[in-house]
Amino acid sequence: MRIILPSDVFPPTGRGGAAWSSHTLARALIARGHSVTALTPVEGRRSEAHGMALGVPLVEVGYRAPRLPFVRNFFRHEALWPRLARAIVAEAHVGPPVSVIHAQHVQAAPAAVLAGRALGAPVAITVRDHWPWHYFATGLHGDRLPYARPGWPGLLTDLLARLGPPGGLAALPALPYMLAHMRRRAAFLARADAVIAVSAYIARRLALLVSPERLHVLPNMVDLEATRASAAPSPATAWEGALLLFAGKLEPNKGAGLLPEIFRVLRARAPFDTLPRFTLVVAGAGALRMELERELRALGVPARFLDWAGHDEVLRLMARCDLLLFPSSWGEPLSRVLLEAASLGAPILAMPTGGTPDIVRDGDTGALAATPEIFAARLAVLLADPAERRRLGAGARTAAARQFAVEAVLPRYEALYAAVSGRPPAGRGMGKPGFPVRP
Repeated sequence: MRIILPSDVFPPTGRGGAAWSSHTLARALIARGHSVTALTPVEGRRSEAHGMALGVPLVEVGYRAPRLPFVRNFFRHEALWPRLARAIVAEAHVGPPVSVIHAQHVQAAPAAVLAGRALGAPVAITVRDHWPWHYFATGLHGDRLPYARPGWPGLLTDLLARLGPPGGLAALPALPYMLAHMRRRAAFLARADAVIAVSAYIARRLALLVSPERLHVLPNMVDLEATRASAAPSPATAWEGALLLFAGKLEPNKGAGLLPEIFRVLRARAPFDTLPRFTLVVAGAGALRMELERELRALGVPARFLDWAGHDEVLRLMARCDLLLFPSSWGEPLSRVLLEAASLGAPILAMPTGGTPDIVRDGDTGALAATPEIFAARLAVLLADPAERRRLGAGARTAAARQFAVEAVLPRYEALYAAVSGRPPAGRGMGKPGFPVRP
């Protein structure tokens, strides 16, 4: 099959979980003999550039967006969609007919639908966060509290919570645009031939927007061989005692802001000098960096913040950590951090938010804790029990190979592509498409 893969982010410029998930899918399809071209918007450029991105043909589509609030969003979306669609169509005209256009995120999804209509090609859209029902895509009111799909009252109070009363009131004239923008997102999503949710949690949220026969649950996948090869060399980072690892953006929705509270509770339960010696390594950047450093230092937590950690370095730390801490407070779609950590056999302590229970089953493939207090209590127990940590890590590694390895997941993508393109699955062992979800 020939697949065009428009994605909001893609390596090397995009380094987050969505970028690596898109890249892993592209590489896996190419390895199976399919033809794949990725397209990604790149802000700050005027023209298109063709090249290779870690083994994947990539078209970078330049665009510019002013820094003005809400005006910037228009240029990143409504003004970009036709430009990105034209790039998809142009790429489709080079070579054999396109079997499917598989969009990976919110910027790419409407462009894929526009291009699909122009080409007469089927379109699949993967949903990896809350963009279909939340303007800011986190599903958190003020980036702190989960809430349902908002109308204008929800957006208004969300603005007030995010920007403060003066800023929120000043942003009121943008409400009509925000509401219209959300309607446009939903309308484009409704026109896709298939909508892929990366977890059962995201599928439940999508069930009110997408008809059940077009909704499929297909997880992100991990190339186990490549991941373990990248993790094999020794990390450049040093630590003392047990390695507690936090890997991710230092933003409120990722739970980084809960780390001081967790260690405050831990210290109250057991002074640090009574616990096995440990180092908290924080691999990530974000708005909370300085605050976290200050609060953890005040608590006496032996912490090391990495100024920059490449993907391979994080994998190497995961492979050697004594416990991966994942106190994510938002509705996690399906965290790539957890997928990669599980595939490397890292013991995981996580909050059971969103799609995390798809990866971490309490007492089997990791430990779950719903509050900072419970999280700290389980952290204390696991710090003192290396055998239990090893057991949980082994369970995670086995489950990842069974559920999230390329060999387990890719045939389901191939079957879905074949189904939407009207072609029978080619080859044996192709598996079934994603499971339809009933509302």
